[in-house]
Amino acid sequence: MSWGLKKKFQGLLAQEQGAVRKDWGGKIAFALVYPNTYAVGMSNLGFQTIYRHLNALPDVVCERVFLPDPEDIEELQRTEGVPISLESFRPLSDFHMVGFSVTYEGDYVNMLRLLALARIPLRAGDRRPHDPLVLMGGVCAFSNPEPVAPFMDLIVVGEGEELVGELIAAYRDGYDDRDRLLDALAAIEGVYVPSRYEVSYALDGTVGEVLALDAAPAIVTKRRLRNVDAFETVGGVKTPNAEYGHMALLEVGKGCGRGCRFCLEGQVYRPVRHRSVDALRETVARMAESGEKRVGLVGACVSDYPWIGELLKIVEDNGLELSISSIRADSLTDGLVAALARGGHRTLTIAPEAGTERLRRAIRKAITDEQILTACDLVRAHGIPNLKTYFMIGQPTETLADVEAIPLLAERMLERLRVLDPSGKPFGRLTLSVSSFVPKPWTPFQWAPFDGAESLQAKLEIVKRGARRFSNVRVLHENPREAALQALLARGDRRVAGFLELAAAFDGDWRRALREWDGDPDFCTTRARSTDERLPWDHFDVGVKKAGLIREWERARAEVAVGAGAV
Repeated sequence: MSWGLKKKFQGLLAQEQGAVRKDWGGKIAFALVYPNTYAVGMSNLGFQTIYRHLNALPDVVCERVFLPDPEDIEELQRTEGVPISLESFRPLSDFHMVGFSVTYEGDYVNMLRLLALARIPLRAGDRRPHDPLVLMGGVCAFSNPEPVAPFMDLIVVGEGEELVGELIAAYRDGYDDRDRLLDALAAIEGVYVPSRYEVSYALDGTVGEVLALDAAPAIVTKRRLRNVDAFETVGGVKTPNAEYGHMALLEVGKGCGRGCRFCLEGQVYRPVRHRSVDALRETVARMAESGEKRVGLVGACVSDYPWIGELLKIVEDNGLELSISSIRADSLTDGLVAALARGGHRTLTIAPEAGTERLRRAIRKAITDEQILTACDLVRAHGIPNLKTYFMIGQPTETLADVEAIPLLAERMLERLRVLDPSGKPFGRLTLSVSSFVPKPWTPFQWAPFDGAESLQAKLEIVKRGARRFSNVRVLHENPREAALQALLARGDRRVAGFLELAAAFDGDWRRALREWDGDPDFCTTRARSTDERLPWDHFDVGVKKAGLIREWERARAEVAVGAGAV
């Protein structure tokens, strides 16, 4: 055991409130793993929710495992140590089940690094009877899990609140026979057992056929939570060492009805299910009674919650301050911004996504320039000093004019933001957070080509150059090469597993792995796809109809500026 890692964990545990510690005697031991750092994982509400639900089962002990910090990984390698759980410092290999919660494709490499450090065979087919059962859940599990399918014994496709109990029951009944257990798991709706599917490829390299073996279903159907009021989604463990550690998180519902054509979450969490006001009232009251001071509302589009005004009053009546991560500019109200200002918000965040109304129509983000500028007026009227905006480059039908319009729109926003608020305070900072578009499965843009790192870098320079004219405008952005990695993992098939193995072997150096991999990343990323092509994820049913996606894809391509070609 790494004593340095144990000491660090003891320090983290000492600052936590709500961690669960159980005796292991006679219980099924479940390691819930977030393949990133503690600070990132503990900011994830889904991760915290599953931790709470698993520990509510009497015969289960669930403990958390995170990717060690770089210096701790070096120590583990030097001392031949292994990753350990936070609660009891048990090695990962001691658990009966190892469940990864995966929100970002970039964490796939970290999953394999953790398994390798724990000396658990990476490939499911190489595992021995005494090895843990390895599974994955989270949004990546019901987007396109194929790049990691060879490493998973099973994958939870969909929302896991009620499904985790069924997984535990199946394990309890069949843990002594791995093959029989996997067959039983494959029969549960929402469970994908990759070893029960055989994938073949066509001569052109595309997916040819996915054959279900034995009694496995030909199509794996996503599990949906029908009654969202039955499962409270709140943060169970508070810690100052997480991004949102200073507040109580509360999910107001699942899904978003906007239908933005680039957005995975807006598609795969359909239908939209809002928690009732009565259910949220009970939760907020309990938070206030337990001494919470601030509540953070979580959801795909919180400001679209149908009873947002009533919910704001409930929060205020309970003496709590309010926080919301991001708001639609066209659903901002004076009351909502006022509540955020009273809650101490110093930055309000909106997501125009594009610099022109034409491109916003193409991506189905129907927000006008005037609505964006009106949001600026509300920010100033209530004394919030900073505004953060999200933009995306490389989207389908994008033209050079669309890219150049981003700093031009920022200039118009600054004109409205520079007006003194009623207290006479000057405006602080306008932040442009620029991301690179990555085509995601189950969206109308799943057939679109990824723009490529070099093209995205050139567009990014246009935005940065235009923003340099303003002293209080800051541009934040990711490396377009990181977006290229995400595109490969988001749209790849099982053959991408070889690349992931190399990256894990190279201690996470995915750039080196790409150089040495014998696959073709462009085949998965920059290649345009026909709507007739069989996609790697077509043996799943997540509730999104392909005919509807094709219709939206064709409508998007029709939104090309007159006389302008896409770049």
